[in-house]
Amino acid sequence: MNLPSLPRGLRDCGFASTDEPTLAGLQQPSASSNSRLVRMLGLLSFGVAAAAFGQDTAQEDALIEEVVVTASFRDTALETAPVSVSVLSADSINLRAAQHLEQALGMAPNLNYAAGASRGRFLQARGVGERSQFKDPLDASVGLVIDGVDFSGIGLAAVLHDVRQVEVLRGPQGTAFGSNALGGLVLVTTNDPTERFEGSLTAGLGNYGAWQTGAVLSGPLSDGVLGRLAVHRFKGDGYIKNAYLDADDSNGFEELAVRGKLRWRLGEATQVDLAGLFLDADNGYDAFSLENRRRTGSDEPGHDRQKSLGLSLNLAHDGFAPFRVEASLFWEDSDLEYGFDWDWSNLAAGGVRGAENNARDRDAVGLDLRLLSRGRAGTDAPFSWVLGAYHYRRAVGLDYNDHWQDSYGFWPSSFSSEFESKRQAVYGQMDWALAEGWVLSLGGRFEAYDNDYSDSAGVAAKPDDNHWGGRISLQRRLGAGLMAYALVSRGFKTGGVNGQAAAAADPETDPQVAEFLNARIAFKAETLVNYEAGLKGRAFDGALQFSLSAFFMQRNDMQARAWVLFPPADWKSYLDNVDEGENAGLEAEAAWQATERLRLAVGLGLLDTQLGELTVRDVDTYELLRQKGREQAHAPSYQFHASAHFDLHPNYFINVQLEGKDAFQFSNSHDQRSGAYEALHLSVGYRGDRLEVTAWGRNLTDADYEVRGFYFGNNPLKGWINEPYYQYGEPRVFGLTATMRF
Repeated sequence: MNLPSLPRGLRDCGFASTDEPTLAGLQQPSASSNSRLVRMLGLLSFGVAAAAFGQDTAQEDALIEEVVVTASFRDTALETAPVSVSVLSADSINLRAAQHLEQALGMAPNLNYAAGASRGRFLQARGVGERSQFKDPLDASVGLVIDGVDFSGIGLAAVLHDVRQVEVLRGPQGTAFGSNALGGLVLVTTNDPTERFEGSLTAGLGNYGAWQTGAVLSGPLSDGVLGRLAVHRFKGDGYIKNAYLDADDSNGFEELAVRGKLRWRLGEATQVDLAGLFLDADNGYDAFSLENRRRTGSDEPGHDRQKSLGLSLNLAHDGFAPFRVEASLFWEDSDLEYGFDWDWSNLAAGGVRGAENNARDRDAVGLDLRLLSRGRAGTDAPFSWVLGAYHYRRAVGLDYNDHWQDSYGFWPSSFSSEFESKRQAVYGQMDWALAEGWVLSLGGRFEAYDNDYSDSAGVAAKPDDNHWGGRISLQRRLGAGLMAYALVSRGFKTGGVNGQAAAAADPETDPQVAEFLNARIAFKAETLVNYEAGLKGRAFDGALQFSLSAFFMQRNDMQARAWVLFPPADWKSYLDNVDEGENAGLEAEAAWQATERLRLAVGLGLLDTQLGELTVRDVDTYELLRQKGREQAHAPSYQFHASAHFDLHPNYFINVQLEGKDAFQFSNSHDQRSGAYEALHLSVGYRGDRLEVTAWGRNLTDADYEVRGFYFGNNPLKGWINEPYYQYGEPRVFGLTATMRF
């Protein structure tokens, strides 16, 4: 594996040479990066260890609290879960003042996202994942589940108010979650109803016209019934100035989230949980400019809207002696509207102006039934098992409208499609306690899918197939507080149809392009085999918690997105299957309660990817080009985060966080890259029994970093020459948040 260059912020601290990149925003990894990174890791490890040994880490009050992973069939302590998983606590999210999941993702190694919208709605785990959606149907490679409701592919729903924790599972989760978790899963869990009445009020202000309000009420409603209600609203101008319209909020945020939970205890053996989410997001989308700056000239700014209602019902019954019964039902209904000014300008003379809008109506329902044996193998039973069945149906209707205007007139167009996906699955897992400290697990899932696609261009297809996934793992307790594991897991993702490719391959299309697209109207399912080994545990009487994992993944019939350009700026996207895709890397995390007042945390993800052989049409020459051996898109070779939390006094604190990411390819079709960056976050505040006040800042050095990039000709004043265009991430933001509890 080629290890990446050292982040600039760490080079400046004296870990290595201070060589600067030659092109801002297009930094390439240094050839001598291996030795520098090894020295940096060694010095970092030595420094943390020395600081820890210099403190009294054996104090009973200097312990890392136990973290529970809920994404497995049975709740499992983080340090004993045989999987690479990060758990972002409510405290860590609040210290960053994160309103949305995208603002917290930097705390999880090897987890990236793509914007191209008002929020980062598309996730990539270990380099696996989608980056956008326009006309064609989309199945997500990295799942997003919020309180039991599957919101995969529509990440605008991931608002973080009143969240208990966020679990990030890396690698295929084929046994429990099937097709939507080929690369991993993000599980968002909000707070449960409480036994006693309690509540809170939250208010906050920030720069760029940002403000928020929130309220929570929780407690008993009657005998055996508990309830919780959380309401949150966030509004901000965004980080763009539209000079043409003289507007500061053309890329702004307006988000309302309402969550409710009910818990019934029907006797001693049965519990019923109902969770609901209503989301109304009406955000602007005006992020690109011809000059690649935060000042646009769009005459028709876009929007990114999502109105969703999600419900989940979970029943657990312990009335049978041999096993426990669990049933989960969820329903989701969403209206989505995504539009943008595709010329990013207001050029009238000599130019082509236009905008498009994608309106989707999506509804889905899922049912999961499972039986679980009593006890846990290796803990209180020699053998345990899980057996389940799953049904899922999702229907999505698209209404697309586009228009463009030139000196000859106004030219509208429209397109519509219907897509229905059905999946049925059976799954199971068996765990054996082989000997003292040894546990062997074998899990599998068989899933059949049946898709139905049709559109107004006359394209119709009904792809269906059967797939299997699963895992086999072996874990071993290596003394008190230490566990090693090894696993092989297999994930899968459904195939489908490239509607845009089929529509573009008409008689008027260039014959070479038509032949190329006709061969790619359909794409096959992808499978992924993951080989992984890890070490987890606690040390120093529970003051240190750590995890380390190494993985190698083989992607078979990898689904890679590419584009075909019809000059000057008409793009058609398609998914193609690629052989020999490979992803390998390391993930390490540690949290250390160095003293009663000082807590340190660090995380590092290293990633090396190869695309395999993908045939694309070169944007500059229009010739067919074979891309082989290059890195996969949106797969940075390193990501890191580090934090220090210090209690200055029982009620006062300061928290410092640093995160960074290497440069990465934006696309499989061209060679444009993001720039590597580091971002510094800080929060200081007061925490009392009733009142909490926090002053916070993110990206305090105001680093510019790109979260989406394209390469094509879009500027008539430059003769439509191909050039890169970037969407930038969040600049320096700061504010004040106060919460009163009662």
